[in-house]
Amino acid sequence: MVALLPGFERPRIIHFESALEYAFLCLMLVREDVHHIREQPPAISYVGTDGRPARHVFDFLVTKADGERIAVAIKPMQRVLKLNFASELEAVAAAVSKSFADRVLLVTDQHLDRAAAAEAARTLAWSRTSLTEVTA
Repeated sequence: MVALLPGFERPRIIHFESALEYAFLCLMLVREDVHHIREQPPAISYVGTDGRPARHVFDFLVTKADGERIAVAIKPMQRVLKLNFASELEAVAAAVSKSFADRVLLVTDQHLDRAAAAEAARTLAWSRTSLTEVTA
């Protein structure tokens, strides 16, 4: 998706891997308090709930206008429950340094307002043509 945020020098493509990530991204891109979004930021090394070394890559690192950085993991609730992902994410969060993110956020399909995401996508579609021309 082509996007322009205050923290970008010019419009750029932001990649996403699922419909759930797309919905989240649309909601973030229409917010006035979002300054920058980085997809797939560097991996975080941590000790898993099984005691073994592991790595986690967040889906997005969102920087708000006030400077707060939020590392966002996006998963369907069914997978969160099946994989006990919330417990694993707690272990990841414990390993996240303040220089990387101020907090960690889990977003599931149960957290997102589908109607609001659809409206955000429509809003973005109106501006996308002009952004696409700038990046070409």
